[in-house]
Amino acid sequence: MLADTLFPRGVDMSNLLHVCLYNTDPKSSKELQEHITSLNFARFLGEVGNSEDLARALGSTEVNVIFFHLDPKPEPVLEVIDQVATRYPTIALIAVSHQSDVNAVLAPMRAGCDQFVCEPIDPTDLSNAVARVASRRLARSTKSRVICVAAPSGGSGATSIACNLALEIGHLSDRECGLLDLDTQFGDVATNFDSEPRYTLHDLADSGDHLDRSILASTVTALPCKVALVARPEMVEHDETLTPEVIHRIVELMSSAYENVVIDLPGHINPKTLAALHQADLILVVSQLIVPSIRNAKRYFDALARSGIPEDRLEYVVNRVDGRGGRVTIKDVEEAVKKPVYGSIPNDYQFVAKSIDLGRPIAAVDSNSPVRVAIRKVAQKILTTTTAPDLAGEQARRGFLSRFLTK
Repeated sequence: MLADTLFPRGVDMSNLLHVCLYNTDPKSSKELQEHITSLNFARFLGEVGNSEDLARALGSTEVNVIFFHLDPKPEPVLEVIDQVATRYPTIALIAVSHQSDVNAVLAPMRAGCDQFVCEPIDPTDLSNAVARVASRRLARSTKSRVICVAAPSGGSGATSIACNLALEIGHLSDRECGLLDLDTQFGDVATNFDSEPRYTLHDLADSGDHLDRSILASTVTALPCKVALVARPEMVEHDETLTPEVIHRIVELMSSAYENVVIDLPGHINPKTLAALHQADLILVVSQLIVPSIRNAKRYFDALARSGIPEDRLEYVVNRVDGRGGRVTIKDVEEAVKKPVYGSIPNDYQFVAKSIDLGRPIAAVDSNSPVRVAIRKVAQKILTTTTAPDLAGEQARRGFLSRFLTK
């Protein structure tokens, strides 16, 4: 089975490829492992010798690259390659063999391998092969959407929107949606799901230089609604351990682990919140149809624009819209902020309050609720109009591939 390799402090493990070796020839183990561990951008997780152990490993451990040693009997190994390539299309596969004739090279490539490395292994050839598959496979898997939800005026319902938005995105995309509570002192995202997480943001911060995606995976709380929650610290004073650098790293890791990440932010702007906001692909500023709330939303919007965040990433969501009409309308909001409203959520305060008190998402209380339908529409809009960033922009803004490929 895979065994974690310990690294000294100072090694940035979020930049390392997680590599596994599939080998049925014990005589080759030592030499193959030495070659893999010599790669300065790889973290060797361990070696497995049968398909059952490999399946268990892939189900419990993050793996980016698998080396398949074809010798001495390639046929059964080719069958495993075919199965892995079909089920795990984002994992890079590299075949290794002493056989170098045309058929020996083509067989693993047809089964699904990306590269072929001939034994005896040349270190430069090995390094180049890994770099090539990493740049292609991981470039696809690191694209993601980061959506921040914030309300400059308290009591606007931003947290409820963030929680239910993450759930709807998870179900619409049929993939877990990351949900991060960055109201680090008094956030109540976990309460909305009646959850008491064992680990929190504080535990991630406490990992120090060892913080990587494998630690993130063991820290998140997997909720039974396609939401992966990272909760705020248990103790208020733990907020002091969360520096802007730590927040930036956590958002970066979550965006590499999940296709979609929703972040619930407090209403104030400070270096910690800006560390998340500047990584966002979309920022939903929540307000109500009352003058103070609209004014604060406009001030928040303008402050973020002055901080360097492109205005096309900033959108307004109006919450608790009363169909009976009032002194302030959505049209008034759009005229005040000089921008169309991205989404509007109807007013059903008693129903939403009941959902929060029960610790159950809106969809679980009433799947046909107008509030649920409106939030689902916002989720659909995000998934269809907010595209994942292009690779060049992603490398420049979040960094990932460029760092370990140039080590």
